[in-house]
Amino acid sequence: MSAKENKILILGAGPAGLTAAYKLSQAGYSVTVLERDGGVGGLAKSIRWRGCIVDLGPHRFFTKIPQVIDLWNEVLGADQVTVKRLTRIFYKQKYFLYPIRIGQVLRTIGIVPSIAIFLSYLKSQILPIRNPKNFSEWVRNQFGDRLFEIFFRGYTEKLWGIKCEEISAEWASQRIKGLSLGKAIRTAFFGNRGRVKSLIDQFQYPRLGSGQLYEKMLAFLQRNNQSVLTNCEVKSIHHDGKRITSVTYKNRVTGEEVTLDCSHTITSIPINIFIESLSPLPPENVLAASRSLRFRNTILVYLLVEGRDLFPDNWLYINDPRVKVGRVTNFANWSPDMVEYSERTPLCCEYWADFGDDLWQADAGSLATLAEVELRSVGLLRDGQSIIDSMVIKLPSTYPVYTGNYKEALSTIRTYVSRFQNLQLVGRYGSFKYNNQDHSIFMGILASENIIYGTQHDLWSVNSDQEYAEESREPVAQSGFSYWGYYGEITKQFIAYLVVGGFATIVDTLVFSLLLLRGANIASALIFSYFCGLTTNFILSRRYVFGIRWRNGLLQYIVFAAVALNSLFANLGIMYTLISEFRWSPIGSRLFSAGCVAVLSFIGHKLYSFRGGNVSDYRAKLDVT
Repeated sequence: MSAKENKILILGAGPAGLTAAYKLSQAGYSVTVLERDGGVGGLAKSIRWRGCIVDLGPHRFFTKIPQVIDLWNEVLGADQVTVKRLTRIFYKQKYFLYPIRIGQVLRTIGIVPSIAIFLSYLKSQILPIRNPKNFSEWVRNQFGDRLFEIFFRGYTEKLWGIKCEEISAEWASQRIKGLSLGKAIRTAFFGNRGRVKSLIDQFQYPRLGSGQLYEKMLAFLQRNNQSVLTNCEVKSIHHDGKRITSVTYKNRVTGEEVTLDCSHTITSIPINIFIESLSPLPPENVLAASRSLRFRNTILVYLLVEGRDLFPDNWLYINDPRVKVGRVTNFANWSPDMVEYSERTPLCCEYWADFGDDLWQADAGSLATLAEVELRSVGLLRDGQSIIDSMVIKLPSTYPVYTGNYKEALSTIRTYVSRFQNLQLVGRYGSFKYNNQDHSIFMGILASENIIYGTQHDLWSVNSDQEYAEESREPVAQSGFSYWGYYGEITKQFIAYLVVGGFATIVDTLVFSLLLLRGANIASALIFSYFCGLTTNFILSRRYVFGIRWRNGLLQYIVFAAVALNSLFANLGIMYTLISEFRWSPIGSRLFSAGCVAVLSFIGHKLYSFRGGNVSDYRAKLDVT
């Protein structure tokens, strides 16, 4: 065993670790990166196979984090392409566009099921589950029961291997951040403009696969005489109770063990392996917390298929319980430089399993056969299309499972590791966070800044806050109270109320027309469509116009309906008076009464349905900001 010079040690050459090494090297620090695998990139690396370049599943490049965008542009330069995103969900022999397209849903599902979906969504908005505790409750609040069952339950339970009711709501808040049926519908009509990450319809991507970013970082580190040691497995992480002093690793090719001293350590290896590797070992409660954390494994089955234009999607979600495959990626629809032969298509079928499962134990031949049979059963492979070759990659511990007492376990671990002054935990593995690629890169950037500039960035907060980097907004400077500002706010609110009311009228008319086409009588169609329009108006007004939500949503809805009915009666009274007493024309009377009632209705809702929003509330808002 030999000793090396004092350096910053980075354990793991995935997105977080390699980014930290890159930024530290730019700042003139000496780093050594230890990577257990034979290459860099972690879960985002690329593989060259049979004239193709494939990734470990789909890795789109999109973010709202400026530092990450700058890094991508700096490293990749001109080696980027713009990929048009097409993603669909396969359910009951049908393909649904995602993001949701209203017309396509109506055509695919039919009128009656679509109305059931709409009513289910309305119910979720009027009577939401308070303080949702699990994935099922969180998604039902956002989309309603029907869409949860159609688009979420099957795929999610296939991925995690447990019921949705056993998965923490925190997972949903991280992975479906900022998205709801209401926003999806609004996007379908008015566009997205990049506001909601899950609705992005195009993204940047490295010309030669996601791994090209990390291969370029590796080349930079090597040009600057930094050490990136692959096939090196961490065996022991030595400490004195306050600092990490050295790390012992084993070369998996030669079997040699080497100990490296360190001034700082950044680790992205799985958090449970890190804890078990500490020497001396942590207290028993910390070890127990580490051992309670669960990861889910991934199996990737690659099929090289004869022919092109199999399907236009970048990837497909398979929400069909009859098959085990969960997601299928078509790499021919990413960068054109990734596929050398125009008559071949590389597909990646994703499966998930726990250690000991039959699927995890299966050999490569059986898994390739399974993937082919399942793709043919769902229609992604047609008769006559042959498989040229196959490849299977098993990736252990790829998904941190948010279930059980994982929050308490992480809290115990965080409290313990906070004693080490020169240690930072980053990445999906290292921090037990279901990060996207951009989150892990950002953690690497922040970790490097903590060393370079002595900052105190809280790495645990990355990908935790609902608004964190997804829909970032610049703060609006306030210069004190102004009645002009207050009445300006009221004017904008009134205009928004008119727009929402117009949209609710469209919903009312559309439902009325659809019911008549289905043979409903006029009276029942009128009552039902009025209810739909009224409820739509309530939901949109509460969320996008007034922003005031009572604890008792049903009571608020009843008050809203009462104000709306009074407005309706006022409308009829004004119109009748103008026609009978002042001899106005019906059309003129209708327009004038509508204008009057719009103002009266707006005032009524501010006073009763959405109490608040007066001058004192506006002044308080300025004080807070």
